Amino acid sequence: MDDGVPGGLRRQRVPSLRRRLLTRLLVPLGAMAVGLGVGGAALIHGFVQATHDRLLAGSTLAIAERLAVGDDDGEVTVDLPAVAFGMLESQAHDNIYYNVAHEGGIITGYLDLPVPDIDRLPTNVTLFRDATYHGHPVRVAAQVRRLYGVPQPVLVQVAETTAGRRAVEIDLLLWLTLLEVALVGGSGLLVWAAVGRGLAPLGRLRRVIDQRSASGSMALVPLPLAVVPREVLPLVGAINGLLERLDQSIGTMRRFTADASHQLRTPLAVLRTHLALVRRHGTASAEGRAALDDVDGAVLRLERLLTQLLALARADEDAPGTPVGAEVTDLLQTAMDITAEQVPAALAQGIEVRFDTPEDGTAPPRVAGNPVLVGELLGNLLDNAIRYNRPGGSVTVRVAASPPRLEVEDDGPGIPAAERDRVFERFYRLSRPGEPPRPGSGLGLAIVRALADRLGAEVRLEAAQPDGNGLRVVVTLRPAELEVEAVVGAGERGSH
Repeated sequence: MDDGVPGGLRRQRVPSLRRRLLTRLLVPLGAMAVGLGVGGAALIHGFVQATHDRLLAGSTLAIAERLAVGDDDGEVTVDLPAVAFGMLESQAHDNIYYNVAHEGGIITGYLDLPVPDIDRLPTNVTLFRDATYHGHPVRVAAQVRRLYGVPQPVLVQVAETTAGRRAVEIDLLLWLTLLEVALVGGSGLLVWAAVGRGLAPLGRLRRVIDQRSASGSMALVPLPLAVVPREVLPLVGAINGLLERLDQSIGTMRRFTADASHQLRTPLAVLRTHLALVRRHGTASAEGRAALDDVDGAVLRLERLLTQLLALARADEDAPGTPVGAEVTDLLQTAMDITAEQVPAALAQGIEVRFDTPEDGTAPPRVAGNPVLVGELLGNLLDNAIRYNRPGGSVTVRVAASPPRLEVEDDGPGIPAAERDRVFERFYRLSRPGEPPRPGSGLGLAIVRALADRLGAEVRLEAAQPDGNGLRVVVTLRPAELEVEAVVGAGERGSH
């Protein structure tokens, strides 16, 4: 039987949601049934006792009503009515005992039936007590009467064995037990069926997943929510979120693999060619030394390409707009640190680097986001500005506070307005008529766009000079205050 449990888990004790729900419903229901049984037993006992006592009292009263005093001798006499004992007849054939006592003697009836203290009993009131007679439990009804012309009271007693009462109680308790067992058992069956119907949407969801895996390629599209009960929506929503992140991770891995295989082919071919030249001419010849220099340059380009590919893969790990948490970055300090790191590379190419700070008296801008991501974004902008600048050019880094933003401006050839959207594409390299291609992989601005999306920032390209030369990249980031308010608001909503 296919129960949806993997074979490796059947050897272990797998918790069952249906069994757990059934247990948690039937245990309280069973406890209630036990309580109902105890209360029902007490109620049945009281009811049977009261019913039989009423008949026993009627028999006692019938005898007491037939008491009389003789006219001649003043003796107490009784004419026993047949109805007095007929009303006590039952299918259990209980034994009936009686006596009438006066002045310490028995007028009629069983002589050894115990007689209580008459003087302590109230008059004309039927009292009941439990006793034992001839080794059998009996229920005794007693009533004291005062007769005209007789100074001493007369006691009438009627006793009945309790077998009939016990038989009736047992029958009623048996029926009560059967009804409770039927109630608990029927409830269990209904609960089992109801839980099965309630879990049916999960079974349909499992079949949807099985159909996807049976096709040979696991589709990572979200699971359908139309057939999911409201109580399971958070779970399925979490699974859909996991599928979405997994799909993004797999997509990132595929893009990285495709990008790496495409871009590494040329540097590796260059390495193979120049290594072949080294083997042919040796390192002592001018051709061999030139080939070694080319190998060194190719290795450096390959190293930078791998660094950019890894940076792009890290930036792609999270979807655009994914919250970056409550981290806060000092934009001014981060910009100063990253700019200082790029100064040696700029000086090596004869590029001057300037740094403009916010006006005096302005509080240092603090932005929402991870400082490593902000630093990596600025580092790629500076690398591009230095790499594609003109000889003897300059690069200016500006930090503004309201709104918090970064500006990186160079006085190189710039980017035509028609090309400013395409330069954010992976491996897109701008070609200029009459100019040799510049070294690079075409990933710098793609990394900047991916990091900006990760930080929730906006990137804008514009000409730095009126004639269209130069390039100014403006990155507007989110103030830290807005991020803190968003996190606090989310926490308050979660607490409610």
